[in-house]
Amino acid sequence: MDQYPEIYREEESIDIKKYLYRILYNWWWFALSIFVALTIAYLVNRYSEDVYRASCSVIIANENTPRGDIESVIEDMTNVRNRRTKAVVQNEITVLKSYKMAQVALEDLDFGISYTAVGRRGIAESKLYKSSPFIVITDSTKPNQYNYPVHISILSPTTYRLTIDDKFGISQVLYFGQEFEHASFNFKLLPRTPESLKSLSSFPLKYYFILHDMNGLANRYRAGLEVEVNDEKGSILTLSLTGPNKEQICDYLNRLSHIYILSNLNEKNATSSNTIRFIDEQLREIIDSLQTAGVRLQNFRSANRIINISQEGNALFQQMELLNTEKAEIEIKGSYFEYIKGYIVSKKDNIEIIAPSVMGIQDALLNSLVGQINDLNTERRNLQFSSNENNPRLTMLNMQLENLRMDILENVNNLIEANSISLNNLAERINSLEKEIKKLPSTERQLINIQREFNINDQIYTFLLEKRAEAGITKASNTSDHRLLDIARPENASMIKPKTSMNYMMALVLGGLLPLMLLILIEYFNNKIVDRKDIEQQTTVPILGSIGHNEKSFDLPVFENPKSALAESFRSLRANLQYLLKNETHKVISISSTISGEGKTFCAANLAAIIAMAGRKTLLVSLDLRKPKIHRIFKLDNDSGISTYLAGMNGFESIVHATNVENLSVAISGPVPPNPAELIESARMADFMNRMKVEYDFIIIDTPPIAVVTDALLLKEMVDIHVFVIRHGYSSKQVLELVEDLYTKRGLKNMTLLVNDVHTKGYYGYSYRYGYGYGYGYGYGYGYEHGYYDEETSTPVVKIPGKIRKIFKGKKR
Repeated sequence: MDQYPEIYREEESIDIKKYLYRILYNWWWFALSIFVALTIAYLVNRYSEDVYRASCSVIIANENTPRGDIESVIEDMTNVRNRRTKAVVQNEITVLKSYKMAQVALEDLDFGISYTAVGRRGIAESKLYKSSPFIVITDSTKPNQYNYPVHISILSPTTYRLTIDDKFGISQVLYFGQEFEHASFNFKLLPRTPESLKSLSSFPLKYYFILHDMNGLANRYRAGLEVEVNDEKGSILTLSLTGPNKEQICDYLNRLSHIYILSNLNEKNATSSNTIRFIDEQLREIIDSLQTAGVRLQNFRSANRIINISQEGNALFQQMELLNTEKAEIEIKGSYFEYIKGYIVSKKDNIEIIAPSVMGIQDALLNSLVGQINDLNTERRNLQFSSNENNPRLTMLNMQLENLRMDILENVNNLIEANSISLNNLAERINSLEKEIKKLPSTERQLINIQREFNINDQIYTFLLEKRAEAGITKASNTSDHRLLDIARPENASMIKPKTSMNYMMALVLGGLLPLMLLILIEYFNNKIVDRKDIEQQTTVPILGSIGHNEKSFDLPVFENPKSALAESFRSLRANLQYLLKNETHKVISISSTISGEGKTFCAANLAAIIAMAGRKTLLVSLDLRKPKIHRIFKLDNDSGISTYLAGMNGFESIVHATNVENLSVAISGPVPPNPAELIESARMADFMNRMKVEYDFIIIDTPPIAVVTDALLLKEMVDIHVFVIRHGYSSKQVLELVEDLYTKRGLKNMTLLVNDVHTKGYYGYSYRYGYGYGYGYGYGYGYEHGYYDEETSTPVVKIPGKIRKIFKGKKR
């Protein structure tokens, strides 16, 4: 490297600069990419089905309101209340998302048939809800195919074409109101309103409808429902649903909320309803007895003309009445205990047990056990909405219920036994009192017994009526623990798909980013020499210059069009060589490359021509004996040449030919010999070179590619400068390893690099001394149909504005 001063200064480049240049010079690629991306975004926004999200809010019961007592404080300290609240909220969410809730809500809505309008081109579709011009009336007594599209094309206000494709192959013209009967479809179409079809225009209009299976529809809606907790206390739930029609999803949310609130109210009313039902059964039995006793009392008084009983008899009657009242209460309790026992034995878990306190039973243990079993039954029913029988929590609840049944059964048996003892005691007291009554006169005694029977039934009847009224008042005053905070409104629904602005933004980003990423990947995996840094990082060999791309059909553009930019690049190369070859004895220049196709022959011929055009007597030697091309450029016969001269077959005069370029002669290669290397090493070759040095000012030798054969290395002692041609965008980076090896280890110290085939439309890397930059795009400047850029026909170079150029300009070395 120190052997030569730096003769070729270029601007430094950095990686980011390289990519920015590429973007600037290939703006059309990025513009096309962005245009395509925006077009795709437009089509997505235009033809994608609109999807809306609607929501409503429900306030659920908070059973853990702080009570202010010591128990509440302890629960707060141990975080029991929070855990309980979360469990309650989760249970309510499970209920809302249950199949039963979805099924009940859908039964009240007209969702069994969906209608869709089809666009003119059959691309855009619009879901209709309560706005289709017709309705479908199915025959429920006959089969109908679910989840299969039935196409309708309205031909006029009175007729339509029915089409069912694929396996059915049905196509018929029918009247509105006409029955359609088929093995899989049985329905008729009617106008939604008398004027709905008359107002249509531009026939035909295309629609299709689908009959939905309610089971699948319920599963789809419950799966699409989203329930979120909306506050810290967990008492507000937000129900959200997405769908193509905002009115339809709002109707579903509102109906579901109503069903949910109503189910909670029905659950609260279940105890009161059971109580009223139980009391009604008791009343039906007692009414007959009361009416019979009343008739007997009235008849007895009329027949015996007795209005009042004696003072003694009245005292005994009052005592008997008290005992009978107590007996009646004990018998009612006994009926309730038998009711509880029957419930436990039959295991009717889906029915609420009537609370003992409602029937006037104040047994604390029984009240507690009944309350517990009712709570567990409620939790069990809620859990069954969303889980199967193998759920561990459900298994645990079943075990707890079974244990409670045993406890209640044991407690009830004890109470029945205690009740029986009380009845026996009362019976003894009543028998004792009856003995006293027998001492009264017969007529008075009979009146007391009849009056006693009537009063007992009347008191029981009055007691039951009071309890029934209390249960009715409780039921009437019950309100749901949950209430609707905000209903779902179509005007508040938000469109979530397509996201128009986001799609356009993504199109802009991806349209610009993907090409950039592609350029980076191409650069990363590119193994070709495309940048000055690629050369400088791999080798220390100095760069002599660069040659532009030849796009014309001239083989000698420096001679055919000497004013072209390509000719100017060869003049720059000639100047650099003259700077290196100051010594008059140094006049032999070899042109070589690594492989065929890098343009060494093109460079050798034009370099020789440009030197000759400067008035220097120049000889171009075609020493690529294996693959000669020089004779084609100058249109010479190759029957004899250097190969025949070195073989001793002819003399010097027969192989050197003058050309149409003044001062330029050519020594053609001749026929391909069998032993090129031996001929080049022969003494005749040395004699030839010595003689040529005397006769010519400069000798340019076109040598074979070094990576293919080693002929060029055989000339290293005869050559003053070795010019190694690298083709931009064609030569691989491994070439530079060979170059560096020749330069540092093989003794080619007088070696320089020439970069060939550089495009003026490039975007980073090199710049000619006269401003002709080259970049990543390339053609091949070596061959027989290449030309040059001249000032009149050259393609304009895309130039970066001055201010931007200053930003990217690096420091000169």
